[in-house]
Amino acid sequence: MNENREIPSLFRLFPVGRRPMEVFDFVKQIDVEYTGLGIPTLYGTLSILANKSVFFIGGRGTGKTRIIDLIPKIDGTEVQNWDTFTLGELNDYCYDLIDSEDYIANKHLVFKVQEFSTLSDYHREIFLTVCSKITTEGRYRHVTRHTKYLDIRNCKLTLLIAIQPRLYSLLCNKYTQWESMSSDRFTKFLLLNPLRSGTVNVPFIPTLPRKISQNPTLHEKELDLNKLVELFKGHVSEGRAELYAKDYAVSLASFMGAEKVEQEHIDTFYQVFHPYLESFSVLQRAEDLDSPVTVRSGDMKLLSEIGKYNGTVEKQKLASDLYVTERSIEKGAKHLLEVGLIERPEPAKYYLSENLRKFFEWYKNKIDFPP
Repeated sequence: MNENREIPSLFRLFPVGRRPMEVFDFVKQIDVEYTGLGIPTLYGTLSILANKSVFFIGGRGTGKTRIIDLIPKIDGTEVQNWDTFTLGELNDYCYDLIDSEDYIANKHLVFKVQEFSTLSDYHREIFLTVCSKITTEGRYRHVTRHTKYLDIRNCKLTLLIAIQPRLYSLLCNKYTQWESMSSDRFTKFLLLNPLRSGTVNVPFIPTLPRKISQNPTLHEKELDLNKLVELFKGHVSEGRAELYAKDYAVSLASFMGAEKVEQEHIDTFYQVFHPYLESFSVLQRAEDLDSPVTVRSGDMKLLSEIGKYNGTVEKQKLASDLYVTERSIEKGAKHLLEVGLIERPEPAKYYLSENLRKFFEWYKNKIDFPP
């Protein structure tokens, strides 16, 4: 723990009478201990409100597992953490949620996976089969003598999954369902965190200041959603991107206690989240016209690693941290340089692009607390 800073009081974060609540009121309480994780945690929270699933993709030491832990429970949702996944375990989960009937209905389920690599291939296949069914159809039924309560009806499901780049790519290549789900049901939040310094372990869950209403109105003709639609086109199909833009705009307005979605909510969402979401989008490419559009795990790993440093990092250091040769770093950096995500001030050094550096400087200034 950083002994020079204390977790700010809720009074300081959420002063009485302050409306609307600013997003950084929530972010600051996280960043005072887990620097650089406040905005990703906010994204996970808004994703629950929008009922949109997320892959938090990052290499070792980027804080992806901690983010899953930090995302708070929202009223009206049923949260479950999974490090294994069997029909028997799901049956037990359903049993705890049933009302008067032997099934569960009209629930908003939230499944958290702190590190997807902890699930075996067997568990991943079951997880994929069950979750894809609930996500697309709102139901799943497998009632047997051993799973008599496994009957899910008319339920929403939000998946929050921490995953490393290589495993993400392997899943999309190995399972057609995963590739389809990922390309049209998930946003991909690529974790970059040059603000983080050291590792702490504080048993801390962010506080939501009040019950969050989920009913703000959205009048499309009064708003310009184009920036958000373009932002999500790199994550889902073009038709679905507009739906995502609307739902995330509503979720942010809900979070801020507004009764109506304003242009300010849309602009704030874009300002706070676009570096992470666009970083994934611009990495996408196809080898040729006959090949699917993919994101190479090496590109994500290297960008995530460079994104851990506040300033330049030497090629030799990157090679050592990633257990590859310096030549491999050069080859991997080629595409990142081409798409403008990193820069090379000297032949043997790299750093994040100017736009990303400016964003994290802005972020850092936002989270500085007075002495």
